[in-house]
Amino acid sequence: MVAAIDSQPTVSDWKHMDTSEVRHPGERIKAEVFPANMSVTKAAELIGVGRPALSNLLNGKASLTADMATRIEKAFGFPRKDLLEMQAQYDAFKAKQKSIPTNAKAYVPPFLAIKANDIESWASHNIVARSRFAVFLRTLVHSTGSGLTEVDFPGNDDSQRAGWDGRIVANEGTAWVPAGHSGWEFGTNEDPKTKADKDYKKSVAATDANDRASMEFVFVTPRRWAGKNAWVTEKKKEGSWKDVRAYDSSDLEQWVDQSLPGQVWFANETGSPTQSVRSLDKCWTDWANVATPPLPGSLFSSAIEDAKRKLASRLAKGPKGPIVVAADSTNEALAFVAQCFGPEGSAELEPYRYQILVFDKAGVLPKLAGGTRPIIPVVHSREVELELAPYAEQLHSIVVYPRNSVNAEPDIVLEPVSFETFDSALKGIGKNRDEIKSLANESGRSLTVLRRRLATVEAVRMPLWATQQQAPENLIAFMLVGAWHALNETDMAGLSLLAGDRAYEALEKDFQRLIQLNDSPLWSIGTYRGVVSKIDLLYAIARYVTRDDLKRYFDVARMVLGEDDPSLDLAEDQRWAASIHGKTREFSPAFRQGISETLVLLAVHGVGLFKARLGIDTEVEAALVVRDLLSDPLTTRTLEANDRDLPLYAEAAPTEFLSIIERDLKTSSPAVFGLLRPAGSGIFGSPSRTGLLWALEGLAWNPETLPRTVMILARLAQIEINDNWVNKPAHSLAAIFRSWMPQTAANNDERLALVKVLFNRFPDVAWTLCVAQFGNHHQVGDYSHKPTWRPDGYGHGEPFPTWGPILEFAGKMIELGKVCTTRLMAQADA
Repeated sequence: MVAAIDSQPTVSDWKHMDTSEVRHPGERIKAEVFPANMSVTKAAELIGVGRPALSNLLNGKASLTADMATRIEKAFGFPRKDLLEMQAQYDAFKAKQKSIPTNAKAYVPPFLAIKANDIESWASHNIVARSRFAVFLRTLVHSTGSGLTEVDFPGNDDSQRAGWDGRIVANEGTAWVPAGHSGWEFGTNEDPKTKADKDYKKSVAATDANDRASMEFVFVTPRRWAGKNAWVTEKKKEGSWKDVRAYDSSDLEQWVDQSLPGQVWFANETGSPTQSVRSLDKCWTDWANVATPPLPGSLFSSAIEDAKRKLASRLAKGPKGPIVVAADSTNEALAFVAQCFGPEGSAELEPYRYQILVFDKAGVLPKLAGGTRPIIPVVHSREVELELAPYAEQLHSIVVYPRNSVNAEPDIVLEPVSFETFDSALKGIGKNRDEIKSLANESGRSLTVLRRRLATVEAVRMPLWATQQQAPENLIAFMLVGAWHALNETDMAGLSLLAGDRAYEALEKDFQRLIQLNDSPLWSIGTYRGVVSKIDLLYAIARYVTRDDLKRYFDVARMVLGEDDPSLDLAEDQRWAASIHGKTREFSPAFRQGISETLVLLAVHGVGLFKARLGIDTEVEAALVVRDLLSDPLTTRTLEANDRDLPLYAEAAPTEFLSIIERDLKTSSPAVFGLLRPAGSGIFGSPSRTGLLWALEGLAWNPETLPRTVMILARLAQIEINDNWVNKPAHSLAAIFRSWMPQTAANNDERLALVKVLFNRFPDVAWTLCVAQFGNHHQVGDYSHKPTWRPDGYGHGEPFPTWGPILEFAGKMIELGKVCTTRLMAQADA
């Protein structure tokens, strides 16, 4: 009977990965040269050699000779030189393996001296040790292994995943990590033998015999195990695996002694002293866990996407100086690094995570840089950076700086995150649309400020720059304006006025000093300057604001916001080119918008911050400013000149703004009607009514200002506007009375009561709103403008989750329409 050539052994998917392990040429000839299912006897006959000689070659028991290669080439047409190259590669690989003594250990400087008792105590008194033990072992494997091509130790939330607790493929062996394939099982149970027996039996049953023949089985326990060696001897005798190992807490003590990152990780995990060195895990929890729930790593997703290729490229080459990362604060930059080298980053970067150590203070780095195992220092202070200097060309390293304090161009700069990233990340921790919008406004989407706004610890909420040592009173003028153009002379003069006539040159010097601070509240882009978060700064330095500071602001606000818009002198289709014609305001748009925003902030927050202490009612003062800016007689030109500011005026002084519009509507020729003229639909066309409608939509959210707002919109809706733009008074009004997604915080009864009033004063408008409840009109809707700083409408404006309130409102609107129409018809007949 002819024996068939054995097919290649089947192995699990993870074992099929490229391990860079060179196979014996006999295996490759069997798989790549001979036809499938050809018998050994038949192949030997074709080659012209005896069957035993060929069988020994194919089973890896004999080397490929030059004569055998020549015969195979002649019989099967496979090039002789390629066959001999297979043998040469295999010989070189085996020689390299023999030259590596797996029991040799690298020199690691003495550091934290983690003991077996420490490891066992952690496992005994820490309920999360089971899930975190995998992370500990992963750190040890990555930081001490050699030639690793796969390391899979699921920890944390994945620690209970089915299958092996850990898997390793390594081209080279070390004292702790076997060469080739190894399957790992571990447990923190008090009885390690019982756990080891169970895992051993399970693994034997779950693994194919051919796979086991080329794999090592490793069991690890953080406990002391007196019978460990006897257990290993017994299991080796069974011959189920290529080899069997077991490590207990005593072995782990020796292993962690070989791993600086392992020592730091364990000390951070157990709260032990670390000589001011942290792991990336610790850096992340220090940053994220100041809030409840913790800040999500996905906040850095877009920054990681932009940076990971650059980081991987730098680390794949020899060290050439530190990689410089700049952010709003060093803590933000460290959190980014922690995420970039973790699961949020790329597979190329994650192995480097287990070489990284973060040095918080000087005096330690030089002691640890002399070891033979590579480390990647991360530093964030000038003192430690000076210690890094002698090793900058020997070790890969990362230096983090506050933004704008770096003399050279950083390799990576963390900008405020995009709204899409911000929105997605915060939705992931349960924030709703209004909360996200509010946090975006408060933080400027700076992650440093966001962390401060969400922190539950007062020390985090109060930044260093707000302390007396940094002269926070120098920030007051910057806070009041918000943003300015550093080369615009009018902006410079306005800022000087806000600062009590201090020279702009002195203010610029203050700015340049303050922007160097870690977590600086200021930003600088080109020739523009500004504050990162105005509300953050307002609350941080409110105690230093004086009555004179506020009086100067309100005077400057009247001057800045009262400036006419020269572009209105041009025809509407030419206003886009106002700068070409020299028809621009003296104050920059950034300066004007900043002053408008401050008006709202002082109206909303200033009363609580300043009224009792300074005796000034900022809400009343803001209303007086709005009254002066939109003074009688109101003109269409005034409204157009303030178009973009009208929503902020309405938010700053709701009652005063409504009174101004109501007085105007009582005149014989209302100025607001001038805004309702048709607008062109060209690329530069824009309705002049936008600002007014946004202002009214913002006021519609508050049930207290809603009735007056509805009556104004109803009056404006009677004016027919023949253009293709959607934003018309009727559209804003319909959004308020939409049955399934009302753009107001008022309840259904309050809205129905207003419809009754509308039937008395504007029956045509009321009837249109009732008719809108029929058909499919109510299935289409969009969001109305919401106040930026007032909480009006907070938590409202989303579609109703159930049909109950929708059907109830629509039914009552229809019934109300019938009743009111019948009554009106009866009145007409009478």
